[in-house]
Amino acid sequence: MSGKRDYYEILGVSRNATKEEIKRAYRKLALKYHPDRNKSPEAEEKFKEISEAYAVLSDDEKRRQYDQYGFEGISGRYSWEDLYKTTDFESIFRDLGFGGFDTIFDMFFGGRGRRKERRIRRGADLQYEVTVTLEEAAKGINKEIEVPSIEICEACHGTGAEPGTKPTKCPKCNGTGEIRYTRTFGFSQFTTIRVCDKCGGRGYIIEHP
Repeated sequence: MSGKRDYYEILGVSRNATKEEIKRAYRKLALKYHPDRNKSPEAEEKFKEISEAYAVLSDDEKRRQYDQYGFEGISGRYSWEDLYKTTDFESIFRDLGFGGFDTIFDMFFGGRGRRKERRIRRGADLQYEVTVTLEEAAKGINKEIEVPSIEICEACHGTGAEPGTKPTKCPKCNGTGEIRYTRTFGFSQFTTIRVCDKCGGRGYIIEHP
């Protein structure tokens, strides 16, 4: 991680910024640099940079390690996967109309090790066949067609929760969507990962659909 810019500088916040101030700063920058909105060549790298900064500064323990030891406190303690998988990108991206955690995980790691779940995807190109007469082709004509599209629900804004409420982090899996079972046999340990049966692997629970 050597040669990286200071995380606080990247997000444009002070070193004593609150978690809410850090979240607001990230939301603003994510809306500006998310590759679904910003097609400039440097946007994706900028987006990765601000997301890394947010992953560290939004977590109390990671932030403490960074404040005390700098980048070495992060690179020496966390793998790249661990750095992102406990960060709540889901609620931010959902509010902004982008895909959730899997989207950013795919961007950084190609989707390794994560569960498959329903998420917002960009649509493919559409092809529509229209029959016209020779005269219409020669003179030109306007025809009205219906194009199917997916839009964010105006009532719940894509959360699936009743207005005035919001999904809550699953208490059983702590928002990961996975349950780890570790068994010890002699000097060996075996870990099994299963989809959380309480939230169905989503990581959150909608108490008021």
